[in-house]
This record gives sequence, structure tokens and C-alpha cells, in this order.
Amino acid sequence: MRRRTLAAVALGGAVLTACSAPAPGVPAPPVDSDVLDAAGVLTDAQERELDALIQEHNAATDAARVAVLTVEETGGPIEDRAREIATAWEVGDAGADNGVLVLAATGDRELRIESADGVREQFTDDEAERVVEDVLEPAFADGHYAEGLAEAVEQVYVYARGEEPPQEPFDWALFGGVAGGFGLVGVLVAWWIAADLRRRRRIADEELRAARQRDPDLRLTEEQQKAYRTYRHHHRKDDAVTNPAVWLPLYLTNPGLYSGGSGSGTDGGGAGGSSFGGGGGFTGGGASGSY
Repeated sequence: MRRRTLAAVALGGAVLTACSAPAPGVPAPPVDSDVLDAAGVLTDAQERELDALIQEHNAATDAARVAVLTVEETGGPIEDRAREIATAWEVGDAGADNGVLVLAATGDRELRIESADGVREQFTDDEAERVVEDVLEPAFADGHYAEGLAEAVEQVYVYARGEEPPQEPFDWALFGGVAGGFGLVGVLVAWWIAADLRRRRRIADEELRAARQRDPDLRLTEEQQKAYRTYRHHHRKDDAVTNPAVWLPLYLTNPGLYSGGSGSGTDGGGAGGSSFGGGGGFTGGGASGSY
């Protein structure tokens, strides 16, 4: 009886251990940090600075949630491991699919940026490849691990916000040789944009006048008329609302969506905190490289 009891206890412990252990090839996520330096290429101070950088961006935007992992070896194709780890760690916000995992395998000399489906709408795979090739690969080849990871994280958030990272200074001598031609093109583009703005404003004003004629009781404030003109400038397809009387209640319900904005609110500031928020949607987006 005593042997049976001990066997049952041992079996129960084994089951609990198996349930709590991470999947094969997937390290346990970091505690109270968005950075896990399993390869030991960062100092404690560098790891804290990198985590603070991620926290700062998380507090400023919910366009992306970045986590960083360094390992010596992945034990398999880095694309598969990155997708597996990002999914197991639940990088990103639940329902937003805005997670990004930056994975460096120093022993294999391989690099990977794994992007969830939602964040790829702004941070494309081509841009991920650019970050890998222009930032991570040269930095890791020179042994500048902390600098490369920090710059890569910075650029991921910049791209995810729909912006462009700073470019190298222009070759002003070359630029001077073609400035005249580009200047002419710029003038023509500016003229076309101005003409298009005037034309779209006339269309919106005509629609406003027609709506007032149909319904003399229709009253739009100056702010609402301006919002309608902005909406009609950005919405020109057949599914656009072209009757201000129909547009007004929609605008009052959702001003962001019916005033020319996207309504997504990705730059309104995030809650900050950890990049592990129950995210998912990792189906193979991103880019890989080696050094």
C-alpha cells in the first residue's frame, strides 16, 4: 500500500511538472521584463536599458508590442522556432495581433524578426527585412549586440506607427545636379494636389447646399461642415456617404470614422507595461537573416 501511495504521488508530480514545463524548444518567458538574454551577450545594464526602451514605446503607442530573445542555438529552423516562441509567449495584445519577436541565435549566427498578422499592416515584411539587413546583421557581425537590438526595436515601433526611420544624409552634390528636374515635378504635384483639394471642396459644398435645400431644418455647425469636407476628401468611392443628412448621425456616433480618420486609434497611447498580453496571430510574417 505504501509503495502504491508513493507511486501515485510520483506520478502526480510528473504530470504537474509536464503541464507546467514549456514546450520543447520554447524557453520560459522572462519575468517582469520584455527581454530574455539566454545567450548572455548583454550586460545587466544593457538588458535593463533595452527593456526600458520597449516599456517607453509601449506606453506611447499600441501599434506594436515587441519582445527580445537571444539564444545560442534554436535547435531547428529559426523561422519555425520564432513563430513557436512568439505564439507560446503570447507576444502582443489580445485580439490585436500586434506582437513582434526579435530573435537572435548567436551560436547559429542567425537572426529573425517574427511579426504577427495585425502589425504587418503597417510594419511590412519588406520593412522587417530592411531592419534585419541594415541594422541587426552589421551590428551583430561587429559584436555590437546591445546597440543593434536597441536600434532594431526603435525602428520596429517607428514603422508600426506608419512612420519612416531617419535616413542617411543626402549626397548634396548629386542632389544639386537633379534638383531642377525634381523641383519641376514637385511644382506640378503641388499644383495637382491644390487643384484636387479645391475640386473636392466644391463637390462637398454642393452636397451641403443640396442637402439644405432638401431639408431647410438641417443645421450643421462650422466644425461639422469642415469634418464633412474632410470626410469627402478621403472617401471618394461608391460606398462613401454623399448625403450630409445621412452622414451627420453617423458622424455624431463615430466622429473618428466619419471625419476622414481611420478610427483605429493606434497612436493614442497604449497602456504600457509588458509586451506579453495574450497576443497571437503569428502565421509566418517577418524576415530572417544571418551574419
